[in-house]
Amino acid sequence: MSGADRPRRPLRPLSPDQQALVAQAVPLAEKLCDHFLRRTRAGYLADDLRSAAFHALHEAALGYDPARGVPFAAFAWRRVDGALSDALRQESKHWRAAREDAYDAAEAVDDRSDPLADGDAETIAHVDGMADEVAAAAVLGLVGRALRATGEDGARLRATYDRALRAAESALSRLPDEERRVLVLHHVEERTWRAIGAALGCSERTAKRRGAEARKRFAAALRADRERRERAQGDASASEPHVEVAGATSG
Repeated sequence: MSGADRPRRPLRPLSPDQQALVAQAVPLAEKLCDHFLRRTRAGYLADDLRSAAFHALHEAALGYDPARGVPFAAFAWRRVDGALSDALRQESKHWRAAREDAYDAAEAVDDRSDPLADGDAETIAHVDGMADEVAAAAVLGLVGRALRATGEDGARLRATYDRALRAAESALSRLPDEERRVLVLHHVEERTWRAIGAALGCSERTAKRRGAEARKRFAAALRADRERRERAQGDASASEPHVEVAGATSG
Protein backbone atom coordinates (compact mmCIF):
# COMPACT_ATOMS: atom_id res chain seq x y z
CA MET A 1 0.00 0.00 0.00
CA SER A 2 1.40 3.35 -1.01
CA GLY A 3 1.54 6.39 1.25
CA ALA A 4 -1.30 7.92 -0.72
CA ASP A 5 -3.47 4.87 -0.08
CA ARG A 6 -2.93 4.76 3.67
CA PRO A 7 -5.48 6.58 5.83
CA ARG A 8 -4.10 9.55 7.70
CA ARG A 9 -3.18 8.98 11.30
CA PRO A 10 -4.70 11.21 14.00
CA LEU A 11 -2.32 14.06 14.75
CA ARG A 12 -1.07 15.10 18.18
CA PRO A 13 -2.01 18.59 19.36
CA LEU A 14 0.50 21.34 18.64
CA SER A 15 2.32 23.35 21.28
CA PRO A 16 1.96 27.14 21.20
CA ASP A 17 5.34 27.45 19.44
CA GLN A 18 4.33 24.86 16.85
CA GLN A 19 1.00 26.62 16.29
CA ALA A 20 2.92 29.83 15.62
CA LEU A 21 5.06 28.04 13.03
CA VAL A 22 1.97 26.73 11.26
CA ALA A 23 0.31 30.15 11.28
CA GLN A 24 3.39 31.70 9.65
CA ALA A 25 3.47 28.95 6.97
CA VAL A 26 -0.22 29.08 6.02
CA PRO A 27 0.40 31.50 3.10
CA LEU A 28 3.06 29.08 1.82
CA ALA A 29 0.60 26.17 1.88
CA GLU A 30 -2.04 28.26 0.12
CA LYS A 31 0.47 29.29 -2.53
CA LEU A 32 1.44 25.68 -3.18
CA CYS A 33 -2.22 24.63 -3.44
CA ASP A 34 -2.93 27.40 -5.94
CA HIS A 35 0.11 26.36 -7.97
CA PHE A 36 -1.04 22.72 -8.13
CA LEU A 37 -4.59 23.73 -9.04
CA ARG A 38 -3.42 26.01 -11.85
CA ARG A 39 -1.07 23.36 -13.17
CA THR A 40 -3.59 20.51 -13.13
CA ARG A 41 -6.85 22.48 -13.64
CA ALA A 42 -8.39 20.05 -11.13
CA GLY A 43 -10.60 22.63 -9.45
CA TYR A 44 -12.94 19.92 -8.14
CA LEU A 45 -10.04 18.76 -5.92
CA ALA A 46 -9.45 22.15 -4.29
CA ASP A 47 -10.86 21.15 -0.89
CA ASP A 48 -9.00 17.81 -0.89
CA LEU A 49 -5.69 19.44 -1.80
CA ARG A 50 -6.03 22.10 0.89
CA SER A 51 -6.89 19.42 3.44
CA ALA A 52 -3.78 17.45 2.44
CA ALA A 53 -1.64 20.60 2.57
CA PHE A 54 -2.70 21.62 6.08
CA HIS A 55 -2.41 18.05 7.33
CA ALA A 56 1.18 18.03 6.04
CA LEU A 57 1.81 21.42 7.60
CA HIS A 58 0.65 20.08 10.98
CA GLU A 59 2.92 17.03 10.61
CA ALA A 60 5.82 19.28 9.64
CA ALA A 61 5.39 21.35 12.79
CA LEU A 62 5.37 18.19 14.91
CA GLY A 63 8.59 16.93 13.32
CA TYR A 64 10.47 20.20 13.06
CA ASP A 65 13.73 20.58 15.01
CA PRO A 66 15.07 24.16 14.91
CA ALA A 67 18.44 22.90 16.18
CA ARG A 68 19.17 21.54 12.69
CA GLY A 69 19.36 25.08 11.35
CA VAL A 70 16.80 24.58 8.58
CA PRO A 71 14.13 27.31 8.33
CA PHE A 72 10.65 25.98 9.00
CA ALA A 73 9.39 27.35 5.69
CA ALA A 74 11.89 25.21 3.75
CA PHE A 75 11.23 22.20 5.96
CA ALA A 76 7.46 22.52 5.55
CA TRP A 77 7.61 23.30 1.82
CA ARG A 78 8.99 19.87 0.94
CA ARG A 79 6.39 18.07 3.05
CA VAL A 80 3.44 20.05 1.72
CA ASP A 81 4.67 19.65 -1.85
CA GLY A 82 4.99 15.89 -1.31
CA ALA A 83 1.52 15.63 0.22
CA LEU A 84 -0.06 17.47 -2.71
CA SER A 85 1.81 15.28 -5.21
CA ASP A 86 0.60 12.14 -3.39
CA ALA A 87 -3.00 13.40 -3.44
CA LEU A 88 -2.85 14.02 -7.19
CA ARG A 89 -1.20 10.65 -7.85
CA GLN A 90 -3.99 8.95 -5.95
CA GLU A 91 -6.59 10.78 -8.01
CA SER A 92 -4.73 10.02 -11.25
CA LYS A 93 -4.67 6.33 -10.34
CA HIS A 94 -8.46 6.17 -10.34
CA TRP A 95 -8.79 8.12 -13.58
CA ARG A 96 -6.07 6.02 -15.23
CA ALA A 97 -7.87 2.82 -14.27
CA ALA A 98 -11.14 4.23 -15.59
CA ARG A 99 -9.46 5.10 -18.88
CA GLU A 100 -8.15 1.54 -19.14
CA ASP A 101 -11.72 0.28 -18.84
CA ALA A 102 -12.68 2.66 -21.64
CA TYR A 103 -9.81 1.38 -23.80
CA ASP A 104 -10.97 -2.20 -23.24
CA ALA A 105 -14.47 -1.18 -24.25
CA ALA A 106 -13.16 0.53 -27.39
CA GLU A 107 -11.46 -2.69 -28.44
CA ALA A 108 -14.67 -4.64 -27.85
CA VAL A 109 -16.96 -2.27 -29.75
CA ASP A 110 -18.52 -4.06 -32.69
CA ASP A 111 -18.12 -1.70 -35.64
CA ARG A 112 -20.64 -2.80 -38.28
CA SER A 113 -20.74 0.47 -40.16
CA ASP A 114 -20.22 0.67 -43.89
CA PRO A 115 -18.71 4.06 -44.83
CA LEU A 116 -19.55 3.49 -48.50
CA ALA A 117 -23.18 2.48 -48.01
CA ASP A 118 -24.28 4.31 -44.87
CA GLY A 119 -25.79 7.77 -45.11
CA ASP A 120 -24.61 10.70 -43.04
CA ALA A 121 -27.33 10.21 -40.41
CA GLU A 122 -26.50 6.51 -40.02
CA THR A 123 -22.79 7.21 -39.70
CA ILE A 124 -23.31 9.94 -37.11
CA ALA A 125 -25.66 7.73 -35.09
CA HIS A 126 -23.18 4.86 -35.21
CA VAL A 127 -20.24 7.00 -34.12
CA ASP A 128 -22.33 8.49 -31.30
CA GLY A 129 -23.27 4.99 -30.15
CA MET A 130 -19.65 3.82 -30.04
CA ALA A 131 -18.59 6.95 -28.18
CA ASP A 132 -21.38 6.39 -25.65
CA GLU A 133 -20.19 2.82 -25.04
CA VAL A 134 -16.60 3.91 -24.41
CA ALA A 135 -17.72 6.73 -22.11
CA ALA A 136 -20.05 4.34 -20.25
CA ALA A 137 -17.15 1.97 -19.59
CA ALA A 138 -15.12 4.82 -18.10
CA VAL A 139 -18.09 5.78 -15.89
CA LEU A 140 -18.50 2.17 -14.72
CA GLY A 141 -14.78 1.91 -14.01
CA LEU A 142 -14.75 5.10 -11.98
CA VAL A 143 -17.92 4.15 -10.10
CA GLY A 144 -16.54 0.70 -9.34
CA ARG A 145 -13.37 2.13 -7.84
CA ALA A 146 -15.30 4.67 -5.80
CA LEU A 147 -17.51 1.92 -4.36
CA ARG A 148 -14.60 -0.42 -3.62
CA ALA A 149 -12.38 2.18 -1.95
CA THR A 150 -12.44 2.12 1.84
CA GLY A 151 -11.80 4.54 4.67
CA GLU A 152 -11.14 8.21 4.10
CA ASP A 153 -10.20 7.69 0.45
CA GLY A 154 -13.47 5.87 -0.23
CA ALA A 155 -15.55 8.57 1.41
CA ARG A 156 -13.72 11.27 -0.57
CA LEU A 157 -14.17 9.46 -3.89
CA ARG A 158 -17.86 8.83 -3.30
CA ALA A 159 -18.40 12.48 -2.42
CA THR A 160 -16.38 13.70 -5.43
CA TYR A 161 -18.16 11.42 -7.90
CA ASP A 162 -21.60 11.51 -6.32
CA ARG A 163 -23.18 12.73 -9.55
CA ALA A 164 -21.63 9.88 -11.56
CA LEU A 165 -22.71 7.36 -8.91
CA ARG A 166 -26.31 8.56 -9.03
CA ALA A 167 -26.34 8.56 -12.84
CA ALA A 168 -24.93 5.02 -12.93
CA GLU A 169 -27.43 3.79 -10.33
CA SER A 170 -30.31 5.24 -12.34
CA ALA A 171 -29.09 3.68 -15.60
CA LEU A 172 -28.39 0.30 -13.99
CA SER A 173 -31.86 0.21 -12.45
CA ARG A 174 -33.41 0.05 -15.92
CA LEU A 175 -31.37 -2.94 -17.12
CA PRO A 176 -32.55 -6.56 -16.93
CA ASP A 177 -31.35 -8.31 -13.76
CA GLU A 178 -28.74 -10.45 -15.50
CA GLU A 179 -27.22 -7.56 -17.42
CA ARG A 180 -27.04 -5.45 -14.27
CA ARG A 181 -25.40 -8.37 -12.46
CA VAL A 182 -22.79 -8.80 -15.21
CA LEU A 183 -21.77 -5.14 -15.03
CA VAL A 184 -21.62 -5.12 -11.23
CA LEU A 185 -19.56 -8.32 -11.15
CA HIS A 186 -17.06 -7.00 -13.66
CA HIS A 187 -16.76 -3.31 -12.82
CA VAL A 188 -17.53 -3.21 -9.10
CA GLU A 189 -16.39 -6.64 -7.86
CA GLU A 190 -13.57 -6.89 -10.43
CA ARG A 191 -14.43 -10.45 -11.46
CA THR A 192 -12.75 -11.82 -14.56
CA TRP A 193 -14.89 -12.84 -17.51
CA ARG A 194 -14.02 -16.46 -16.78
CA ALA A 195 -15.30 -16.12 -13.21
CA ILE A 196 -18.42 -14.32 -14.43
CA GLY A 197 -19.03 -17.09 -16.95
CA ALA A 198 -18.79 -19.66 -14.15
CA ALA A 199 -21.23 -17.65 -12.03
CA LEU A 200 -23.69 -17.40 -14.94
CA GLY A 201 -23.22 -20.99 -16.12
CA CYS A 202 -21.77 -20.03 -19.52
CA SER A 203 -18.41 -19.80 -21.26
CA GLU A 204 -15.96 -16.95 -20.82
CA ARG A 205 -16.62 -15.82 -24.39
CA THR A 206 -20.38 -15.75 -23.82
CA ALA A 207 -19.95 -13.84 -20.57
CA LYS A 208 -17.82 -11.25 -22.36
CA ARG A 209 -20.42 -10.92 -25.13
CA ARG A 210 -23.18 -10.45 -22.55
CA GLY A 211 -21.05 -7.82 -20.86
CA ALA A 212 -20.67 -5.91 -24.12
CA GLU A 213 -24.44 -6.06 -24.70
CA ALA A 214 -25.11 -4.92 -21.12
CA ARG A 215 -22.66 -2.04 -21.48
CA LYS A 216 -24.39 -0.98 -24.70
CA ARG A 217 -27.77 -0.87 -22.92
CA PHE A 218 -26.19 0.95 -19.98
CA ALA A 219 -24.71 3.54 -22.37
CA ALA A 220 -28.11 4.03 -24.01
CA ALA A 221 -29.73 4.49 -20.58
CA LEU A 222 -27.12 7.09 -19.60
CA ARG A 223 -27.69 8.94 -22.86
CA ALA A 224 -31.48 8.85 -22.41
CA ASP A 225 -31.13 10.26 -18.88
CA ARG A 226 -28.86 13.05 -20.13
CA GLU A 227 -31.23 13.97 -22.96
CA ARG A 228 -34.17 13.94 -20.54
CA ARG A 229 -32.36 16.33 -18.20
CA GLU A 230 -31.44 18.60 -21.10
CA ARG A 231 -35.06 18.71 -22.29
CA ALA A 232 -36.25 19.48 -18.78
CA GLN A 233 -33.74 22.31 -18.48
CA GLY A 234 -34.81 23.65 -21.86
CA ASP A 235 -38.49 23.52 -20.88
CA ALA A 236 -37.72 25.30 -17.62
CA SER A 237 -35.83 28.04 -19.47
CA ALA A 238 -38.63 28.43 -22.01
CA SER A 239 -41.25 28.77 -19.26
CA GLU A 240 -39.43 31.62 -17.51
CA PRO A 241 -41.36 34.89 -17.92
CA HIS A 242 -39.88 37.28 -20.44
CA VAL A 243 -39.45 40.76 -19.07
CA GLU A 244 -39.24 43.59 -21.57
CA VAL A 245 -37.16 46.55 -20.61
CA ALA A 246 -38.94 49.83 -21.07
CA GLY A 247 -37.43 51.89 -23.82
CA ALA A 248 -35.61 48.90 -25.31
CA THR A 249 -37.65 49.14 -28.49
CA SER A 250 -38.84 52.07 -30.48
CA GLY A 251 -41.76 52.59 -32.78
